[in-house]
Amino acid sequence: MRSVIVVVPVIFAASLLIAGPQAVAGPKPKVEVGKAAPDFFLRDVQGIMHKLSDVAFKGKDTSWKKKKKVLLDFFRTDCKPCMKEFPEVVAFHNKHKDKVQVMMIALLEEEEGREKLNQWLEKTKPPFPVLVDAYETVAKKYILKGDTVSLPSIFLIDEDGIVRASLEGLSKDLESELAGSMASASSSSAPSPSATKK
Repeated sequence: MRSVIVVVPVIFAASLLIAGPQAVAGPKPKVEVGKAAPDFFLRDVQGIMHKLSDVAFKGKDTSWKKKKKVLLDFFRTDCKPCMKEFPEVVAFHNKHKDKVQVMMIALLEEEEGREKLNQWLEKTKPPFPVLVDAYETVAKKYILKGDTVSLPSIFLIDEDGIVRASLEGLSKDLESELAGSMASASSSSAPSPSATKK
């Protein structure tokens, strides 16, 4: 199990025993705003397979595949900022579910990880798929920096599979954080420099 850096907005760093900006510095992230999101497939907690390119892909809709934006939210049940942000993700889903497919990607705790995830799911009942990255294969593509992963991490991907925003922790509500990137994704224009926040 890889170590996890819990990322918080910089304005809170002074009051917490976390290394602040240094915690997320270092190797260049594997996923960059303005570039194609790495494709992946994972099963959700019901065993149903989900593939990113079934939702966000180049080209036009087909009779069996309808394009949507995708919000990826990486989390783990022992990540307190992740748990705090969960209602924001639900609110975002409720507002944009016709145009945005939310997918939460669960990394498992080292001890009794699946059991703790199931307990959390039973308590919270997320209204969107929760995919289980048991071997961190998708985490390695998206949020691995050196030997650590940064949580919470959120990515907004447009209908063509291009990353439009990358967030590591929220300094305000998710809707406000993604407002500019949602507009950029809708117009298929290039993302602004502010679309990446650490």
